[in-house]
Amino acid sequence: MSLSCFIWQFIGKQRWLFAVIVALSLAWAVDMLFWPFFLGKMVDVLTANDGERILAWPKLKNLLFVGGAFWVLIEASFRVRDFLQAKAFPKLEADIRMAMFDHVQRHSPNYFNEHFSGSLANKIGDMVLTVSNILRTMVMTFFPSLLICVTTIAIFAELNHLLAGLVTIWITVYGLISWIFTKKCAKYSTIHGEKRSVLVGKIVDSLTNNFVVNLFYRFSFEKDQISSYQLDERKSNATAQLYSAKMFTSLSAVFVIEFFILTFFMISAWMKGAITTGEVVQLFYTIWNLSMVVWIAADAAPQFFQSIGIAKQALTIMNDPQDLGDVISAKNLSINKGEITFENVSFAYGEKKIFTKINLKIEAGERVGLVGYSGAGKSTFVNLILRFFALKEGKITIDGQDISHVSLKSLRSQLALIPQDPMLFHRSLEDNICYGRIECDPSEVVEVAKKAHCDKFIQRCTNGYKSLVGERGTKLSGGEKQRIAIARVMLLKAPILILDEATSALDSITENYIQNSLDELMINRTIIVIAHRLSTLSKMDRILVFDQGQIIEEGTHQALIAQNGHYARMWQAQAGGFLPDAFTNN
Repeated sequence: MSLSCFIWQFIGKQRWLFAVIVALSLAWAVDMLFWPFFLGKMVDVLTANDGERILAWPKLKNLLFVGGAFWVLIEASFRVRDFLQAKAFPKLEADIRMAMFDHVQRHSPNYFNEHFSGSLANKIGDMVLTVSNILRTMVMTFFPSLLICVTTIAIFAELNHLLAGLVTIWITVYGLISWIFTKKCAKYSTIHGEKRSVLVGKIVDSLTNNFVVNLFYRFSFEKDQISSYQLDERKSNATAQLYSAKMFTSLSAVFVIEFFILTFFMISAWMKGAITTGEVVQLFYTIWNLSMVVWIAADAAPQFFQSIGIAKQALTIMNDPQDLGDVISAKNLSINKGEITFENVSFAYGEKKIFTKINLKIEAGERVGLVGYSGAGKSTFVNLILRFFALKEGKITIDGQDISHVSLKSLRSQLALIPQDPMLFHRSLEDNICYGRIECDPSEVVEVAKKAHCDKFIQRCTNGYKSLVGERGTKLSGGEKQRIAIARVMLLKAPILILDEATSALDSITENYIQNSLDELMINRTIIVIAHRLSTLSKMDRILVFDQGQIIEEGTHQALIAQNGHYARMWQAQAGGFLPDAFTNN
């Protein structure tokens, strides 16, 4: 999508409003051309009646009335335009911001693993600001300036063809100089926009991980890290501004030369009687106004093209294709039993193969545990069921329905995940609990909070369930966040439940309480449990043992121990109840 097409789709929603704003903005051009004409007429009247000045009043009276009425009309046009802009631009900015936010957030988790959230947010903010600046500059500066230039040439042509030719040459040279330099400004402004976006992303990344920075006292190190990116940003910014300075130096030289040439020819024409004194004043005043208008337009051009460069750089996130989405004929997933089937599933992260031709069936209501060392494929297995990644080969079905052909909304609403590291919004405790089912009754929130054993600590908070949890839940302990996540899933009541070491952040006493609630939650559901503590799998109907993307063993805990294979060696190797990161034969 081009930048112009992107902007037009939002202007189109208010096309008539913007058309009126453009028309009213052209009042500036009329204003700049009227007053030289008005002043010229005044001078001619005063000059013609210099001998009997009392006779000039009737004509002056009419001129002053016309001038006053015109002034009121122009001011009214400007003020009406201001009110219309106050309506149109906030809506335009809001529409752009929400469209970009909606597009970006619909990417898969893998997309966010590869892009800084701060940089993405910065690009959204850049687009909103720059589009607004681009449109304001075009509407309030460039369009009126173009009208002034064309009309001025026409006025000069009526009075003196030579002067009209000189003005045309002047405007043309002005335009060429501006075009040559602004192309350079646009190029280096785009580079500057990219450097600035990267810099902001690095700053946000550092601030987001401030706890780690504090922990290792790496303030100077972080400053040094950011400084290199800041240096790149400063150099690109200086280069862009240097071309702007060169442009204005050239324009100043052209302006001085042309102004003296035009003045000389006007005086010559007056001395020959080709134009009146009033027309000299009109032309001189018009040339001066034209000079100011062209200068203002040239002054706005570098910033205008810089805004275009930044906007194009920001538009890249809108041109990133959605790596997940619904097919056109997607239907809602209907789960009656909860049977999950992998059929010849192969998957890779780029060049790194994870699964090759996996075939597996998880029966409805079955409790399945997933074990294996880090990188064995457990999380990928779960992420494929959640459709966080698109399959290249094979298919995954739930109750016979290919999950790639059902709507994501219906899929995610019937699969619940309790992660090892729960993620909370900087919102109230109540908002975080009911996020899985936002239309729930407040009494249901309290009910599941009690089951998850978080009601007591919530009641101790200053504002109870309305208390804010801090960014990413920083006001809560690890165990408290885990219990909130458990309560959230309890409220969802999904037929398929996935637990990723859901009780790892809890103390042993609380874990016993929570386990009872989880046991109740698991009734009549298909359960998948990722475990790093093998003792938690003793109640599983089946355990799948992963190693390098393959399921190398499966069976109950006792059966796998009896096989004396990979699982048995993991059981023997675990320390303190947990698996090490990898198994060695040493």
